[in-house]
Amino acid sequence: MIIALISCSFIISIAQFPSDNARRKLLSLISQVRQADGHRYAARDHLGRAMNCIKIIKRTGSNDFIGVYHIYVNNIPRVNLAISEDLLQWTWLRELGIHGSQPTIAIPTDQPQGYLLVWEETPNNHLKFVFYMTWDDLKAGTAQKTHEVKRNLSRCAEGTPNIYGEPILDSIDVGFHFSDDCTVDRQARATLTNFSVWTEIEKQPTVDNALFHYGVRGSIRDRDATSNFDGYAFTVIEGRYQPKNIGTWRIFVFDPQTGNADQVPIVTDGRSQSFTNPTMTLTTLNEQRILLVTLLIQDEKSAPNQAGELIYYRKF
Repeated sequence: MIIALISCSFIISIAQFPSDNARRKLLSLISQVRQADGHRYAARDHLGRAMNCIKIIKRTGSNDFIGVYHIYVNNIPRVNLAISEDLLQWTWLRELGIHGSQPTIAIPTDQPQGYLLVWEETPNNHLKFVFYMTWDDLKAGTAQKTHEVKRNLSRCAEGTPNIYGEPILDSIDVGFHFSDDCTVDRQARATLTNFSVWTEIEKQPTVDNALFHYGVRGSIRDRDATSNFDGYAFTVIEGRYQPKNIGTWRIFVFDPQTGNADQVPIVTDGRSQSFTNPTMTLTTLNEQRILLVTLLIQDEKSAPNQAGELIYYRKF
């Protein structure tokens, strides 16, 4: 009698999500600073001042880039404006606000000649919105509209704003952090309607949970977002693994399509390790499509001459 033994093979398939390939591509572009087509560590404007937490966009109708950032004068943060032709050398133009930090900037789709800024205003850390009708108004520091938002989710601090999507002036979708029980920072989102009403104020536990998955137990704070990277939305965000250890700040990419996040394995020339205040901008330089990234390299666990604002871009 012949006994036939039949071996069965089991094929295990791992589910692929539509946004997976785009997210991997984004991670690769952000992570390899050493392979950047242009980069500058410890960026400063032409007056020699550190360009803390800069957010950069292209100026309307021009090939120039403009950046908003904060400096400190007598320990008081001040929002400043600078301009650049190549993203690496910056000429200071003017101060835009006293007691402001962590600024972001966007061009409203319904006001394409104008500039919308949001920053964290002190004292009583809260959000301040400012709208400039034209480039000349921005250069002159002449705002057409301003609005300050009272804190709703924390009695201590709300700030580090970013602008989601392509805003219109009467409906601005904003992400920010709030100080949860005045101990650690967590994520939130709200909408400024008619430049006067703060609505749809919501905590964002899905974002926080995505970083908790990696063991983040400290603050989850600043972020920036793009609504169309290869057809998908992504958020780049900072999280601190240990509450009292500045050297444990890391950068993550959050995928709102799946609710998951990936830690970005950032590799600088000197292998700095602690990064905060990420921004990313899809734009063009010399008619070439680029991903423009900025990060603040913390002193702790930084390589020599790298601590400060890092600006770099990758062609793709």
